[in-house]
Amino acid sequence: MRVMFTLWNWTTHLYPMVPLAWSLRAAGHEVVVATQPGLVPTVRGTGLPAVAVGADVDTAAMMGKYVQRARRHDAQLVEWADMRRFGPRNCWLGVAAAEAMTGGLHDFARAWQPDLVVFEATTYAGPIVARLLGVPAVRHTWGIDYACLTREFEDEALADLCARWGLPGVEPLGEVTVDPCPPSVQVVAGGPVPGVPEVTRLPMRYVPYNGPGKLPGWLTEPRRGKRVCVTWGMSNGRFDKELVVTGRVVEALAGLGVEVLAAVPAAEGDVIEAVAPNVRVVRGLPFHALLPTCDAVVSQGGLGTLLTAVAAGVPQVVVPQRADLILNARQLAAAGAADFVFPGDGFEELLTEKVAAVLAGSLDDGARKLSAELHELPTPNQIAARLPPREAPSTAA
Repeated sequence: MRVMFTLWNWTTHLYPMVPLAWSLRAAGHEVVVATQPGLVPTVRGTGLPAVAVGADVDTAAMMGKYVQRARRHDAQLVEWADMRRFGPRNCWLGVAAAEAMTGGLHDFARAWQPDLVVFEATTYAGPIVARLLGVPAVRHTWGIDYACLTREFEDEALADLCARWGLPGVEPLGEVTVDPCPPSVQVVAGGPVPGVPEVTRLPMRYVPYNGPGKLPGWLTEPRRGKRVCVTWGMSNGRFDKELVVTGRVVEALAGLGVEVLAAVPAAEGDVIEAVAPNVRVVRGLPFHALLPTCDAVVSQGGLGTLLTAVAAGVPQVVVPQRADLILNARQLAAAGAADFVFPGDGFEELLTEKVAAVLAGSLDDGARKLSAELHELPTPNQIAARLPPREAPSTAA
């Protein structure tokens, strides 16, 4: 079987797809990742074959505009219910990417003839091209599925693009959604989060992949005490420097007398310094190697960090600043695996109290239970064997 994975240019949306792509390759299938040119080097770094389709768009600038809508300011808490008022504009980044890459993706797919398209949840070019070729489309989300919350607006948002390709519409949820999220923290139809549609899910174990890296010798040395990892993820600094408060958090936690690891992307290694002897700045080290050595994780609430910590059974304290990250934090807190605190004047004192409680074991049971739930899910190898093959001959347009 030939399987075409596709996504627009965003690294943290690629990484959750890598284990399934490799499982399919290991099972003997042909796999290629079709993406915008800017992501091709990152795809190649995973060992997967890549092809550039379409053109790049300035996703960082566009994401920055979204963040300004969705971020929490000191006097304004932005939840998803507030974001709904933007209607189809909530889909604009995915639509812009689809406008830029659908033509190139269709050209490649028509020549390569995939039997299956696996698309990142907001890469609308994927289901459009699958529909044009008459092959199944499988949606792949990255964890807590806030992308499905825009389903009520997607028909309108995609109407013009679909019409230009001669389609009356397309199903952005695909035939099934590969879902690497523990079911107990997933958003569901009829639950407390408004606007969640019915989604046919194929639950899959989240296998952490956070990129390649060289492991330092100290990582395997015996620890002298508790260890806390502080990270603001790989993305926030790309579109809003004000969102990165790693330095403030590290300074606050250094007073706890524990080892504090400030984990930053390699490209942002100079934005923070070791402010105390018990602080270590870690540059470009994959979280799947780092977090299992920690007793607590403090982050902005991105799903790559959250689910890597869940897989390791490490409790968390989240400092969310956007509607999607607030949703993530609330879901994990409801499961007893995390706590959260909103940033603002003087938030460091409350954060320090919450981290101290976590280090004393307040969330250990919840973190262990959620980790056990995750590890009970089918592996990517098992899911690869269940994906649908082509059921109809190509009707390439």
